[in-house]
Amino acid sequence: MLSSKLTDTEHSRSRPLVLYDPMAGTAPLLSLAERCGYTVYFNDLNSLHRYVNAAKTLPSYLTFKKIGPAKLLSLVCGMTSGLDRCPRSATEEWIEGPVLEKLTLAWKKSEEQNDSIAALIKAILLLAIRNFSSFVKTKNPTWLKPGGLRPKVSAEQAFRSAINQLDVFYQHVYAKHSTIKGGRIVLTDYDASQSAPGCRVDVVITSPPFCNRVDWDRIYAPEHFFLNAAGVWHTKTEFLGTTAVRGYPDFDLEFKFVTERSDYLGRFLKEVKKRQIRSERRSDYYVKYFTRYFAGLFRAFDMTASVLSEDNAGIYFVVQDNTHRGLLIQINQALAESLSGQGFRVRPLEPSWDRHHLGLRNISKRYRHVNPKQRESIWHAAR
Repeated sequence: MLSSKLTDTEHSRSRPLVLYDPMAGTAPLLSLAERCGYTVYFNDLNSLHRYVNAAKTLPSYLTFKKIGPAKLLSLVCGMTSGLDRCPRSATEEWIEGPVLEKLTLAWKKSEEQNDSIAALIKAILLLAIRNFSSFVKTKNPTWLKPGGLRPKVSAEQAFRSAINQLDVFYQHVYAKHSTIKGGRIVLTDYDASQSAPGCRVDVVITSPPFCNRVDWDRIYAPEHFFLNAAGVWHTKTEFLGTTAVRGYPDFDLEFKFVTERSDYLGRFLKEVKKRQIRSERRSDYYVKYFTRYFAGLFRAFDMTASVLSEDNAGIYFVVQDNTHRGLLIQINQALAESLSGQGFRVRPLEPSWDRHHLGLRNISKRYRHVNPKQRESIWHAAR
């Protein structure tokens, strides 16, 4: 659907489109942009996405095709020689010291290569890092704890698996297409509410993160631990999650900000507070959590609206319904009211669809009857 919308927009202009995704995640539009020759700015808070996405670009694919999987595997194994000789020992860290040292050394060695090869090596290291990590899973599938023994997986097996992931991706998005124009891809990992591309854009397409108790610092903790050791985890902005809500100094101001922008959020947050009282949870944790989420979301959309060109195609956003103790969280409704107040006409695009909730069924330990299927839809906002 979005591809056809972009094609229609492109035909009305004499130059390639300029797109912006302020909450890009795994950048699903990246390969489309490369095939169509668009200029796209992809931004995400998570540095992991930035480095893996860099390996999904056309130059990285062409380099992968030229080098070949076998030679690339040999190159990465050579950079991490001696990794398998590190004894498996119990640790309280995400990654054992000797293993971490060899992996960070490989990261630094990768920078001696050209940009495309370096991007491939860094992505392979990040995609393989779980096989070198020591962690335990908890009852909440989104929450990991450090410690224990790393898996019994050889370095060659781990890196081969990561290379295969890239190969499958390339075969699917590039190898089957006879014509690829090549686009200009710019990847950043900054707070979307504080940063913007240095030019006007024709279209904004984005998908806000889940609005529930998913803590990205925990989901990607081993990878972030590694990136920090490699000296490239510079973003100080905390992700949405439990730790980010504690000591929330701007709650009163931001509560007023979001409820003035959306009548729906005023009713929703009031109901969240009621349910906390009923369950004898006297803290305002959940009210603070959702307030912080929507305040950040509204500011990100305000910023993206400010960089739209005069003759723009508007903002497309893909949202998925979430639940909190059986209470539906309508991100689409909150965004529609906020954008409408800024002079946008907001409408849903058909069709919407069911999407499995990725196993994140138990978002509250006290409530176990969440429908595993959620509705997902695409919306359009234009002035």
